[in-house]
Amino acid sequence: MNATSRTLVFAGVAAVSALAAFGAWSLSRPAVVEGYSEVGSAIFPDFKDPLKATALSVSVFDKDSGEAVSFAVKQDDKGRWTIPSHHNYPAEAKERLARTAASLIGLKRNAVQSRSEDDWKNYGVMPPDSESVSVKPEERGTRITLRDSSGNSLVDLIIGKKVKGREKHFYIREPEKKTTYIAEMDVNLSAKFSDWIEPDLLKVSQTEIVRLTVDNYSVDEQRQALVQGDTLPFLKEGLKSAGKWSLEGMDTAAEKLDETAVNEIARNIDQLKIVGVRPKPEGLGADLTVAPEVARNPLIQQVLESEMRRQGFFVATMDGKDKLVSNEGEILAGTDSGVKYTLYFGEIARGTSKDLEVGLPQKAEASADTPEGDAAAPEPAAAEEPVKPEEPTDKDANGPRRYMLVKVEFDEALLGPAPQAPVEPVMPEILREAGPASTEEPAAQPAEDAASGAQPVECGPQEAEPATADEQPAPTEPAQTEPAQTEPAQTEPAQTEPAQTEPAPAEPAQTEPAQTEPAPAEPAPAEPAQTEPVQEAPAAPVQPPADPKAEAQRWYDQALAEYRGQKAAYESDLKARGVRIEEGKKKVDQLSKRFASWYYVIEASSFEKFRIQRKDVISARTAEDDQPAGLPGGAPSFPGLPEGLLPNQ
Repeated sequence: MNATSRTLVFAGVAAVSALAAFGAWSLSRPAVVEGYSEVGSAIFPDFKDPLKATALSVSVFDKDSGEAVSFAVKQDDKGRWTIPSHHNYPAEAKERLARTAASLIGLKRNAVQSRSEDDWKNYGVMPPDSESVSVKPEERGTRITLRDSSGNSLVDLIIGKKVKGREKHFYIREPEKKTTYIAEMDVNLSAKFSDWIEPDLLKVSQTEIVRLTVDNYSVDEQRQALVQGDTLPFLKEGLKSAGKWSLEGMDTAAEKLDETAVNEIARNIDQLKIVGVRPKPEGLGADLTVAPEVARNPLIQQVLESEMRRQGFFVATMDGKDKLVSNEGEILAGTDSGVKYTLYFGEIARGTSKDLEVGLPQKAEASADTPEGDAAAPEPAAAEEPVKPEEPTDKDANGPRRYMLVKVEFDEALLGPAPQAPVEPVMPEILREAGPASTEEPAAQPAEDAASGAQPVECGPQEAEPATADEQPAPTEPAQTEPAQTEPAQTEPAQTEPAQTEPAPAEPAQTEPAQTEPAPAEPAPAEPAQTEPVQEAPAAPVQPPADPKAEAQRWYDQALAEYRGQKAAYESDLKARGVRIEEGKKKVDQLSKRFASWYYVIEASSFEKFRIQRKDVISARTAEDDQPAGLPGGAPSFPGLPEGLLPNQ
């Protein structure tokens, strides 16, 4: 073999060896496992701003209905948050959605749990809307989706079961992938309607309620008649936030009121919760009156009234006026801010939880029927009968749910009595003769009171002195006419002993022509008592005759100062009342817009607490009820103490 041949052989052997070595290395190299390369990476790396999320949807599997339920909130073009799945009802979603979105920013894949589709059931990451009947409810996950204003997906994730022994760790899966990961997350997801709306429906506090009227009428649909029951008007004493309730027309001498039931109604109004909503038909205003354009069209009004009857509400004519009435009566609640609520209770709401929230599909179709469908308006109530067996599926209900309508008005009488303008004193005649310096200001003020309806009252006891000869002022100020004859005693009866001089004018007024003769006989016992102060203060009798106008001026200045103080307080109270009126009307306007478009569905327990009768709150008063509080059997007696006075008083 020549050199060339040997070289070729060596080269071939080397090539074979290299190929063998590469094959051995390839076979021994660790395989790349799907999913492991993504451990530690962010699931949604492009999602960094929670404010970009303008829509959220949550899908879960409802055990009661046996189907997937989707709940969504969305921001409309005007920036308002609504719930599309619930007739675009207003949602309080901005802060909640922001928190949910923020919790998903930077979410990482901490570990791979499984790469097999067969393990989805074990970790609860099956799609909630899976059509497989073999999938159990606990094997289905919760799917959450966030989108921006253009409809682009920001987040799309299925969240499964919690990882045992690891707080805030869940099994997760992206819908289009098979791998199940473990991720740490703190997110509060809910597909419940009540968790995404304003929980305080009426925006009222129990302590604000000062009037309650329970009107227990009902509607007999067959006879088309109103069946009147008990009407219970309750009033809180003093129209204040704190106080005792009373029942108008109650005989307090023979009856007593159980305030517990009344307070329970006020508390239930404060905590009233809704479980579902329905849009009101067009043509029914926020004040629950029929729009004029609808009233002028009998055909359209028929459709409106037919739709209202399905919910248990009717338009009745009373005293020539149309009035809304409801199947199960109404409640009026007035607050100390002037807001008056009227709650109307209608028909029973039946169905599953989903039906209660958004309504039965057949109702929505019936509401859009033509007048031919309206001719069969009473039928929807009968059509609901087959749904009755579904009522037990709502485990939280203690009885039938009810439709409710809400009307709100402003009633200034709820603010309490309006401030009363004080009466300006009239300058005494003796001061009017003094000159313009003392009469300029008072002369302009009586005109103001005359405009406000106030009647001026004369003040100044010394005005009677120059009128002693006329004897006409004597009936109005008898205490001043007698001292006018005896100047030394003129000031003392008016200042120190007004009580003694008041009964005296009855007799002198009849015998004034003979005052000189009976005066020594009867006033004799009183003269010693009057002469003693004269001896102690000899300067007193000299002061009045020195300047009677000065005394009148003193009295007038004092009365005028009091009037000005009262007027300032009146103006302050009037201004404060004006502010309260403005705030009350503003709140009514806000609430009217809130209630304008909706029927509500309330819990059965709430409705039952409103249904009280007179016998439930009124009982006969007994002797024990009249005993002082904390002293059973009557107050004890203590020798040496006045009757009824206790040692610690």
